Amino acid sequence: MSLSILVVDDNDINLKIASLMLKRLGHQADLAKNGEEAIKALENRRYDIVLMDIQMPEMDGIEATKIIRQRWDYGPKIIVVT
Repeated sequence: MSLSILVVDDNDINLKIASLMLKRLGHQADLAKNGEEAIKALENRRYDIVLMDIQMPEMDGIEATKIIRQRWDYGPKIIVVT
């Protein structure tokens, strides 16, 4: 079963590595570079898992997680990656 995954990180190398690792496991991941992009992605698609970096520009992972928990009752699983 393939999961719907969003990877959120401001580092391009981290995004690429996470994407490749998930692909090897049979999952396709969408990518976001900060918390604001993550919120926009969640407005357009339901995700099973969000892999969230903590320190990012624009909106950090802590603030993004708070907003996600307030706005989406189903609440994707959020895993902190730093």
